[in-house]
Amino acid sequence: MMDEEGQGPMKRLPVLAPAILLLILVSGAGLCQEKAAGDSSGKKHSIPEKVRASCGAIAAILVVYPALEVRKSEGEIRDLRDGSERPGCQVHAFGPTSGIDGEVRPDEALRQTMSQDGWEEDLRDAADGPGTTSFGLRKRGILCLFHGGAHSWVEDGKIVSAERYQFEAGCASEPQGEETAPWR
Repeated sequence: MMDEEGQGPMKRLPVLAPAILLLILVSGAGLCQEKAAGDSSGKKHSIPEKVRASCGAIAAILVVYPALEVRKSEGEIRDLRDGSERPGCQVHAFGPTSGIDGEVRPDEALRQTMSQDGWEEDLRDAADGPGTTSFGLRKRGILCLFHGGAHSWVEDGKIVSAERYQFEAGCASEPQGEETAPWR
């Protein structure tokens, strides 16, 4: 879709932002599939409500993309620094890459919408590759780590992208006193 001056694809984020915020306000467990947290013994783990709400907000942003299937789940999130696990939630979005061509990329929509809600990006968790990205956002003792995209490469002088787009987010409370420390 061209802008009014014929200068290229229109950025739909200004239109998406109100729709996303509306979805966040009305989102609930019925928005995506959800699995209760627990371990193999059947014991349930307590996931802080603000962590659960963060995954709900992420899912609400991603369901705006009709081509993506979005699923939420709850369970233990592993801290890669020390191997400890904390109760948290995950959001998985996947679908055909062609379904998001010409749209604001989901990672950009997440970054912009969540930063407008007070989330801060921690550049220690940021990395980009051909067609993929990783980043972390923090707010009030919660850290959400994001990664994915559609791998890209050059073939016969042309940029080629994978047919499948995959994006994941995982959120958990940060350990006491580590609200600004890198959680990985």
